[in-house]
Amino acid sequence: MTSPPGPRRAPARGGARRATLRDVAQAAGVSVWTVSTTYSNPARVASATRERVFAAAAALGFTGPDPVARSLALGRTRIVALVADGAAEPLLADPAAALVARGLARYCDRAGVSLLLAGSARGSAVDGSVLFRMRPPAAPTHPVVAVDVPPAPGVVAVRADVREAGAHVARHLRELGHRELVVLTWAGAGERLEGVRAGWAAAGPVRVFMAGSPEGATDAAAGPTRADAETVAQVALGREPRPTAVLALTDVLARGALVAARWAGLDVPRDLSVAGIDDLDGSDALGLTTAFVPYRPLGELAGATLSRLVEGEDAPPPPPLPTSLAIRSTTARAPAAG
Repeated sequence: MTSPPGPRRAPARGGARRATLRDVAQAAGVSVWTVSTTYSNPARVASATRERVFAAAAALGFTGPDPVARSLALGRTRIVALVADGAAEPLLADPAAALVARGLARYCDRAGVSLLLAGSARGSAVDGSVLFRMRPPAAPTHPVVAVDVPPAPGVVAVRADVREAGAHVARHLRELGHRELVVLTWAGAGERLEGVRAGWAAAGPVRVFMAGSPEGATDAAAGPTRADAETVAQVALGREPRPTAVLALTDVLARGALVAARWAGLDVPRDLSVAGIDDLDGSDALGLTTAFVPYRPLGELAGATLSRLVEGEDAPPPPPLPTSLAIRSTTARAPAAG
C-alpha cells in the first residue's frame, strides 16, 4: 500500500503565495474538509491525522485558515450583541447587567468574537444576540439566548435560581423572629417574590411596595434606579405599622432602604433589619445581608450556549445556576415588642 505523501518543504519567502488549505491537504494526504475540521473542531479528527495535518502545515508555513475568508464563507460576522430593552445605556447603569456583560465579554475574548452593546439587535449584522431580562421576538432573525428571564416554551433561557434566593433571605428573617416584613420589588421580579412568599410561609403578613412610582408598577423589566429605590423605601418606612425588616428584591433597592432608614433615624440592624438579593459589587463593604446571584457566570454561560446555537447545534436551556445566602451585619434578631 502506498504511503501518503510526506510534507513538502516551505516555499521560498520571496514573493511566494500564501499556502492554502488545499496545499496542506495535498501534502498531508487528506481532504480539504479534514484540514478545515482539524483547525475548527480538532476533537472530531483522529490524533494521528491531526499530527500529520499540523506537520504538513508547519512545513508549508501555513498558520491557519484566514479568519476573514472563513467568516465570509460561512456567512458570519463573528460579532454577538448584548441587548437591553429599548436602549443600550441601561446595560451600563444596571450593576447586574454590567456583571453579565463582563462574563459575556470574557467568553467572547476567549472565542475570538466581538461584543456589541445594543438597544435592539434588529438590523445589526451579528451572528446572535444575548438578551438581558427580555424575551426574544416571535420570529428572531438569528440565534438568541435570554438571560435572567423565567423559563418559557421555545426560549433558550440562561438563569439563576432566583426563586430560591428569595426563599433563602425570607427564611433567614423569619428565623430571626421578624413578623412585620416589607418587600421592595419591581416589575421584573416575579420569581423572586414567589420565593419570598414561600420562604416566609405563615410567619405573618407581607406588604409589597413596587419601585417605579410611590405605589405603581413600572413597565421596565430592567432593575430599578437608585432614585426609584430611595423613593419606594421612604414610602414603605413611612407606613404603619412600621416594619421590623425590609427584604429588597435587588441590592439596589436594599441600598435605597439603608438610605431611607438613616433619614428616618432608624438604626440598622437594631431597629430595622435590611436584606437584599444579588450580592452586587460593594454590597459586602456595606455589610449587606443578601443572596448571591452569579451574574458573571451567567454571562459566560450565555456566550457558550449562544455559540452552540450559532454553530447549528442543539442547545437546550441549561439548569438554573445555584444561589447562596451571605449573612452580614444589616440583619439581626427582631426588636422586642413594645
